[in-house]
Amino acid sequence: MASLTHVCMWSENGWKRITAEQASRLHPGGTVSAHSGLFMCELCGQYVLLTDGAIKKRYFKHSRYEKSKDCPERTFGSGYSISYGSQEHDLPIRITSISASSFSFEIGLIRAPINFLDKDFCIEIKPKGAFDVSYVFTKERLNYGSITYLSIGEKPFEKYTLSFQHGNDKLHEFWPAEIKGIDPEGTLFEKVSGKKLSYDADVEIGKEYYLLKRGYLYRKSCSNMQIQEIIQKRIEWEIWTLYVVSASAFNEDAARFFLDFHCRLTDRPVSLQPVWPLFVEGNYIVKHNQNSMYLLVEGNVAAVKTFPYVTIRRLNYNSSYSKLYEVFCSGRQQLISAGRAQALQYTYFWKEPLDQVRLCPEVSVIDITGAEVDPGETDILPRNKTLRFKSTFDGELIISNNNHVVDKRKLSIDKYTELDRLSYGLTVQVVIGLDVIWKINFRKKQPIAIPDIILNKPGKLTEEEFEIMKQITNVSGTTIPAPHSLRNMLVGMNCYPQVCQWIRKCIKRGTINEQSYRRLQETYRSMNTNR
Repeated sequence: MASLTHVCMWSENGWKRITAEQASRLHPGGTVSAHSGLFMCELCGQYVLLTDGAIKKRYFKHSRYEKSKDCPERTFGSGYSISYGSQEHDLPIRITSISASSFSFEIGLIRAPINFLDKDFCIEIKPKGAFDVSYVFTKERLNYGSITYLSIGEKPFEKYTLSFQHGNDKLHEFWPAEIKGIDPEGTLFEKVSGKKLSYDADVEIGKEYYLLKRGYLYRKSCSNMQIQEIIQKRIEWEIWTLYVVSASAFNEDAARFFLDFHCRLTDRPVSLQPVWPLFVEGNYIVKHNQNSMYLLVEGNVAAVKTFPYVTIRRLNYNSSYSKLYEVFCSGRQQLISAGRAQALQYTYFWKEPLDQVRLCPEVSVIDITGAEVDPGETDILPRNKTLRFKSTFDGELIISNNNHVVDKRKLSIDKYTELDRLSYGLTVQVVIGLDVIWKINFRKKQPIAIPDIILNKPGKLTEEEFEIMKQITNVSGTTIPAPHSLRNMLVGMNCYPQVCQWIRKCIKRGTINEQSYRRLQETYRSMNTNR
């Protein structure tokens, strides 16, 4: 029997491809079972075994006890070549409207050529296995020039079907007929965007993710993993639990935690970035007007593909991390993807003039008197602790306290939404799509701390010296090595004995706050200018 050819083993640098011959040298005797967790099939994310070699040459094979029997190498045989078509690109699903007791989901329809379709065109999204649930949207609900997120309710489903009336089958090149949904055994989402991670997606150290799981996560203690339960929600007869998870270090325990949910911990996430010529970038869309585009691909990528097929030429063979490609764009819409066993990142190149002018989202924020309120940080609460918001697009108000979201409010186009009971410590954001277009922080003004060096000084400080001491001591931020120029300042500012005493301490210590040094510089220059 031929050995599996897409097998990885954990190393200090992450999951690395390994052959049966290499594995045999590392483990010279006996069968290495799948339960050992030593070898992983990168096509299906399951552990595989290494045979003992008693009868035949040692080889990798899948265990008969695997949960899933859908690995491509089981179906198509060993040596299966990684390939995927336009239908295998998942539409983005995101978790949204997260509160203390609830959440919901949206499916994103990427831009497609629908502007020429019949006015009676409509699209239906239906959870697979739910006969009495469907979501129908008319042509007017869809954006012609960008991604459209459509609500698909609060209950998670494993798969969704997508169909349309009065449409064109060519649309399935953009919107697959079947969409992968939420795996009840555990699905990961980016915490900031809410976007669901695809199968075999990369996860990064220090980045927070949502983990949604039916039932409970029993593996809550894991080295270098932070796991916080935030929501338990009953949906019919089932309990679903939402966690926030993150890895603090790049180690095997953390990597295996994410592997259980079909994602790979890496310090080299896969990315696609167009670099030249001029283009306009949006969600899954790059608008350009050239016959070829230059694209930078980073991370652990096994394949870069185009659909329909066009010539793609790699330009730098000396770099293993960043790969530069030239993509020849033959048609108006060109799909570009990068992946391993599946497409992990993709975008559409749209060839069209770049002279369009689009309206930017605008938001009006007023207090109860009608006075306009500016964004930023403020120590003044509005009248009656109330603000009113109105936007030119549908959006969302996100209210947080110490970086923890405490409330969310829908913002409807051209309608005022009132937010009351505002208090110090709150941050309010107006979000349109994935963009924060307005933000305010309410922070109580802190009294200026007077350093002991000033309070305990014998005698009276002049008003001028008091002000200098306040500027150089009431600071925060990084420290730098004490520059030689401090000695010149010590001589030139001898009229300020307490300032000089403070400078001497910095010289003796060998460091100084960078902000303090800049302020001293300004004061010293000002003194020399005025002499």
